[in-house]
Amino acid sequence: MNRKWILITLCIILLSGCINFGKRSSTPKTQSPGNETEQSEHAISQHWIGSYSLYILSGETIQEDASNIGVGYDFEIQDSMVSFTAEGFQTFFVCECSVRESKDQLLLLYKRKIEETTTVPFRNEGDTVALITCEQGKYYVQSPVIPVAGWVYNQKILLEKEPVNTSEESDHGSIPEITYWHEDFEYGTEEDHLDRWVIPIDEAEFLAASANYKNIQPDSTVQLPTDQGSYSVSLENGHTKVLSDCYEQSDAYRKYLYKGYLAEMNCYVFEYEGLEWEGISYVSKANGEEYGLRTQALFSLNQNCYCVDACTELEGERAGIIKVFQVSGGEFKFMFGLWSDKIFPQTVCWKDNTTLYVKALREENGADQTYYYKIPLDQVQ
Repeated sequence: MNRKWILITLCIILLSGCINFGKRSSTPKTQSPGNETEQSEHAISQHWIGSYSLYILSGETIQEDASNIGVGYDFEIQDSMVSFTAEGFQTFFVCECSVRESKDQLLLLYKRKIEETTTVPFRNEGDTVALITCEQGKYYVQSPVIPVAGWVYNQKILLEKEPVNTSEESDHGSIPEITYWHEDFEYGTEEDHLDRWVIPIDEAEFLAASANYKNIQPDSTVQLPTDQGSYSVSLENGHTKVLSDCYEQSDAYRKYLYKGYLAEMNCYVFEYEGLEWEGISYVSKANGEEYGLRTQALFSLNQNCYCVDACTELEGERAGIIKVFQVSGGEFKFMFGLWSDKIFPQTVCWKDNTTLYVKALREENGADQTYYYKIPLDQVQ
């Protein structure tokens, strides 16, 4: 009797092991790394969005297509899709890519072919197409299918980047532009009155926009040489700009505190304190031009091509001020400003490329009340 139960028990154990083994064998062999951002799950950081290109001629890179015996390579990176195109001598194919994003790197993986007259050089979904890196505002590519001199592959090559053509897209109503320019902004001018353009919204709508907005931040790990209170900024034109503190009790009083490098804007960021004003100073790495804002610049979502300086000034008569800039390559171009003696911005964020959402105080019957507004900057004129 005992022998019979022992045999039955052994059979059950063996059968259970076979079932479990079968379940384990059905588990996928490959899994996506958990520490990288998949395009299908999260939006790509906005500074990657744009068109990238380079041209290979006889194993060398050039910026323009000067011959018909080379091959041009283009990367189109959008929120909705990422594509890679090779077109030139005996070569033409277009493929769609998935992406994995990590700090300052974007890995492009083969997803599917879109079009080809020559064979796409990728066999399997997930094959590496290219690695694009961002280093101090410049973009580079390494790829197993793009050669340099001597037909050596997987070498770092400088890319030419062009931002998304927002003016072309606005013709189709997808991305409107801010077009109003009024550089002679002056507090008190009726045509620049903020109250004319604000649209009341509820708190929930503001909180939803605020939760989705993420401003770009300077990289504090990028260091600058310092010497007795002075910072030395090496510029792309070969010159050096020196920013020095001055503690004299005069108009020359100033103090800098370095915060980091803003790769997307190609500029260095400092907290600034002077006799006449204090705020944030942005120093262009391209030419050393210095741009002073009262608060940290809030960059728009699409290409970071606009930014605003929004603050409530308390010197003398209280005033709410919003200044709008067009930004590109470390250059800040003032477009226009809006002011109010009743609406005082407290928290500001971008909803899209042209619309600001604002939490503000509004003075009513001698007391401040909290209000929420949206401001369609493309409608200001």
